[in-house]
Amino acid sequence: MNKLITAIVICFCMMGCSSLNEVQAEAKPASSYVGENVKITTYSGETFEFEVEGATELAVYGEGKSINMADIEKMEVEELSLLKSISLSGGLYMLSAVVIAVAVL
Repeated sequence: MNKLITAIVICFCMMGCSSLNEVQAEAKPASSYVGENVKITTYSGETFEFEVEGATELAVYGEGKSINMADIEKMEVEELSLLKSISLSGGLYMLSAVVIAVAVL
């Protein structure tokens, strides 16, 4: 039982929380988004979520999708949120302590 609880706590501690933050597509070169997870909304209302595998001045592409830079209305980049990750870990530690206390008593 203790090994199971330990494994669950470790798994939850390794999880990180992330947020999508809107960026101006024109503010940075498109190549700076390579490797980032993005959510792109086009002027036609279509939404695409993928990891950017490559980019040129004219398009961003990844996972079989290619979006022209001129068609992008809004682009959001996924960023790790340290505060959310710490809060999640702390909450899970407290929950684990309560579960263990209840099991022992």
